[in-house]
Formats: sequence, structure tokens, C-alpha cells
Amino acid sequence: MTQQLDNIEQKVRLLAEAITALRQQNTQLSNENDKLKADLEAQHERIGELTERLTNSQQALAGQRGDDSESNQKLRKQIDQYISEIDKCIEWLQNA
Repeated sequence: MTQQLDNIEQKVRLLAEAITALRQQNTQLSNENDKLKADLEAQHERIGELTERLTNSQQALAGQRGDDSESNQKLRKQIDQYISEIDKCIEWLQNA
């Protein structure tokens, strides 16, 4: 009978140690989980910031493209004027 009680006592001790180890592991995992959640939240915030910067950059580029098309039109008009003047000079030289 004593041996059975010793066996039961040993099993109870092992179970108590296992529970203690599992509680420690649970605490560690909970802490790690909290840290990962915080990291994830920080990454979401960073993604939001980068998305906003990208949107602003795209809008700025779109605005510049609009300005470029106006400046391109002005340059084309100026080039057309130069070509017209060159044509007049060539015509004048041919008639001279």
C-alpha cells in the first residue's frame, strides 16, 4: 500500500511540475504574442504611412505631367514658329 501511495505521490509531483512548466510556457507565449501583435500594429502603421506617401508622390507626379504637357505644347509652338521662320529664310534665299 505504501508503494502505491509513493507512486501516486510521485505522479502528482510530476503533474505539478508539468503544470508549472506549462504555466511558464504559457506566460512566455502570451508575452511573445503581445510583442508580435505590437509589431504587427507597427507594421500596419508603417504600411499606412508608406501608402500615404506613395499616393502623395503619385499625385505630385500627375501634377507635374499636367505641367509638362503645357510646357510641351509651348515648346512645340515655339519650334513650329522657328520652323516657319526657317522656311521663310529658305524661300527668301531661293528667290534671291
